[in-house]
Amino acid sequence: MDVVDIAKKTLLIYPLVEGHCRRVANLTYAVTSLLHMSNHKKITLAAYLHDLGKTTWPPELLTKFPIEPSDWAVITAHPIASLNILDEIWPKSPEFINALVRGHHERPGGGGYPDGLQEPALEMLIIGACDVYDAIINRHEFIPGEALSSEFALSQVEQFAPVQIMDALTKVIQKNTSTMPSA
Repeated sequence: MDVVDIAKKTLLIYPLVEGHCRRVANLTYAVTSLLHMSNHKKITLAAYLHDLGKTTWPPELLTKFPIEPSDWAVITAHPIASLNILDEIWPKSPEFINALVRGHHERPGGGGYPDGLQEPALEMLIIGACDVYDAIINRHEFIPGEALSSEFALSQVEQFAPVQIMDALTKVIQKNTSTMPSA
């Protein structure tokens, strides 16, 4: 089995998490391809692996709302937990992929986690943008209630993503929306 198969098996402990990781990877692939990034396949792989650490969470935390202040320590530790799991299933994983898995919640100006990087790499911000977008529009899978709009999701991503990411993500979303079959 290759790393993707092992990761999928691990992620399927929580099928909702695996679905989220798959969608984030698909969005990441589309965005990085549109931006003509030569390493788009590695970035896409990191996007699929980014939430491995959520498989260490108690099941009720995945769908808990509202989140208690005491839950934040577990939540903000998941990038490190993802990296620890990745080290178990792929001990010689490239440092580039490790950095993206660890840094997918980093934000410009040091507002992210786990390291509070002042200037996260563009690739980290791409995965972060796709992660936030998918988490918001598919929020109903984890939390009862209606899905939130694409416009709202993009407005949240816009708070941290550079213009080039916003432009590419918006184009990908518009293209995906225009090619969806009508109900």
